[in-house]
Amino acid sequence: MAGNILYIPYTIAMIIGLLILIVIVKVAKRKKVPSIILMISIPIFIIIQCYFWNVNYNNYVKSYFFPSKIFECEYEDELKNMAIPLPKRTVFKGNQNVCSPFYLTYVNERDFKSFYQEELNKLKDKGTIQDYSDMENNKFAVRLLSGSSIEIIHKIENSNLIIIKYQNQS
Repeated sequence: MAGNILYIPYTIAMIIGLLILIVIVKVAKRKKVPSIILMISIPIFIIIQCYFWNVNYNNYVKSYFFPSKIFECEYEDELKNMAIPLPKRTVFKGNQNVCSPFYLTYVNERDFKSFYQEELNKLKDKGTIQDYSDMENNKFAVRLLSGSSIEIIHKIENSNLIIIKYQNQS
């Protein structure tokens, strides 16, 4: 089940709309247009319900149409003006009101490494970060200008998560 409570009223409204459409088709006998609309509406209804209630399908669709592009953290002073890029087809999986480090991604291990090597080199050349190192087990350690660190970890066992850990120097 998907995590948004608003999916319940959406589903109820869609079922009522579908029932009204069925009634219109039954009342309007011998007309092809309402039956064609009904034949188109039922698959669309099913696809939308899959998006609402199937978490895997929801994440898959979000990764194409509503991907997260950057990690930003407004709650840590040091990270306010820093944006860490995220790979293509990455979906935010945490809370909006904190610096949630959890993202679901559909990139493989090789693409993850090459993406972050390129992006972290760009951040280093711009002077946004001090240095970074490519560690084993799909992990990058980033040293910020203040001496604080960020770890970018790609867990591929069964979850395909990207975890971004910020550690303040103090």
